[in-house]
Amino acid sequence: MKEISLIRNKKLYSIFFVEIAEILNKEIFYSQKKNKFLVTLIKIYITPDMNLIKVYISIYPFLDKNILKSIRFKSRFYRKILSHRLRYRVKKIPKLDFFAVV
Repeated sequence: MKEISLIRNKKLYSIFFVEIAEILNKEIFYSQKKNKFLVTLIKIYITPDMNLIKVYISIYPFLDKNILKSIRFKSRFYRKILSHRLRYRVKKIPKLDFFAVV
């Protein structure tokens, strides 16, 4: 039984990782007008109760607190996009919380 849950967790991890990376890439690409920066998804951590996904990102060329603040502000919007994309594959869409990795 433990093997099944490990396989399930790996599948969920990979699904969420790919979808969050695509959402960040698309939304940041279209939202940046003057500022040129790159946001890279480093890793995600899903809590065991599926209530929260901790998303660790890297901002290039330098860590800007305003960029991280705007990404955190839009986390509900990103969750909504995620729920539309995964509506037939995942029952519960966890909340997203973003952290910057230096």
